[in-house]
Amino acid sequence: MASQSRRSRGDYSASYRNFSCPQPACSTQEEYLVHHHRPTRPSRFSLYSWLVLCSLALLLVPATLTSASSHSGDLCEKDLDSNEPVCTAKSTMSGDGERERTFIMIKPDGVQRGLVGEIVKRFEQKGFKLVAMKFTWASESLLKQHYADLSSKPFFPGLVKYMSSGPLVPMVWEGLNVVKTGRQMLGETNPAQSLPGTIRGDYCIEVGRNICHGSDAVDSAKKEIALWFKPEELIKWKSVEDPWLYE
Repeated sequence: MASQSRRSRGDYSASYRNFSCPQPACSTQEEYLVHHHRPTRPSRFSLYSWLVLCSLALLLVPATLTSASSHSGDLCEKDLDSNEPVCTAKSTMSGDGERERTFIMIKPDGVQRGLVGEIVKRFEQKGFKLVAMKFTWASESLLKQHYADLSSKPFFPGLVKYMSSGPLVPMVWEGLNVVKTGRQMLGETNPAQSLPGTIRGDYCIEVGRNICHGSDAVDSAKKEIALWFKPEELIKWKSVEDPWLYE
C-alpha cells in the first residue's frame, strides 16, 4: 500500500510538471490550480432570468394581497394615477337606501358644560358618519335666519340673544334615517319630557338650556346645512365601518 501511495504522489507530481497552463487564463501552474477549482459563475442569461422573475413577483404579490385582504363586502380596484387600491362598498343601505344628512348644533350651554365630546361620541357610536363640523360664534343675523320660523314667538328675541352669547358647534351627520334617529337621540325639546338615555334626558333640566338643536325633517336639514356650511366644507369620504353597519 505504501508503494501504491508513493506511486500516486509520483503520478501527481509528473502530471504537475508536465502540464502546460492554458493561456491566457493563468500564467503559472499554481495559478491554474487555483483557477481550476473556482466555482463556476452563473451565466448572464441566468442572472437576467432571475431578475425578470423577481420583478414579476414584486408586481403580482401586492395585487394578490390587496385582493385577499379586502373585505368580502367590498370591490377593490387600483387607481392608475396613485397606484393605490380604491375600494367601494358592494352593499347598500337597507330600508329606503338613502344616505340622509341631518344638521345637529351644540348650543352655548353644551359647549360651556364640556359636552361636545360626549354628544359627538354618541352619534359616532350609533354608527353615523361625521360629514362637517366647525367651532364658531354665530352672528345675530345668521341666527335670525336659522330660527326664522319662530320669529313671531314672544321668546324669539331672547332665543337669538342667548344663542349669540357664546360659541356653537354646528355639525352634519350622515346615515340611514339619521334625521329621525337623531331627533330620538336628542330627546324631547322639553328636557322634563325626555327619557333617560337621551342626550337631553341625561344632561338637561330646563327647556331654555336644552344643549343642542337637531333638524326635524329632511327638507329642513337641507336648508340648515346650506345655511351653515359651504358645499366644499361637506367632506365626502368612505368609512371602513360601513360593511359592518349596513347589509
